[in-house]
Amino acid sequence: MSSTPPPPPPPPAQSYERQYYPMPAMPAPTGELVVFLVAWLVALVVTVAADSVDWPAFLTATIVLAAAYIISRGIAKAGKVYESR
Repeated sequence: MSSTPPPPPPPPAQSYERQYYPMPAMPAPTGELVVFLVAWLVALVVTVAADSVDWPAFLTATIVLAAAYIISRGIAKAGKVYESR
């Protein structure tokens, strides 16, 4: 009484409709990013509305805000590494 085993199931079909690797979820913006964007928009409005603030001052404010954002993200990531130990 020899019975043959059932054939193995076919491999999953790959097509344009079904992705093999699912797309990762979009991360939520951090609090630092929201504060950066709000401060940048305020600096933009002040630059456009005030005659005493010119575009080089706006560029300087943008550079300072971006540097502060990068430093704050570095501190946040360093804090996560420190907490995981």
